Amino acid sequence: MVDNLAKAKVIRPYRPLFGSSRATSLLHALLRTKSVHRNSGLFKYGYGERSVIWYWKFDVEKGYFHEFQTIDHEAAMKYYEANKFAMQEEN
Repeated sequence: MVDNLAKAKVIRPYRPLFGSSRATSLLHALLRTKSVHRNSGLFKYGYGERSVIWYWKFDVEKGYFHEFQTIDHEAAMKYYEANKFAMQEEN
């Protein structure tokens, strides 16, 4: 589904801006790491002030799926990292 949305240009990969190209390269490598058991995505849809960032992650081995949509990626990721274990227990 994600590939079809990207091909149709409904969504596009979101790449947050970092101060160094090394940090950006590392982020891209981490986001593209895929396996049979784990997968995640960071995409953007809409344009300008009306754009929304969509993040999703699943892990078959640990048995969870998380996703959220936000307009402020940095704040949302801080919240997610602080609360993801509580989210797993709820699911």
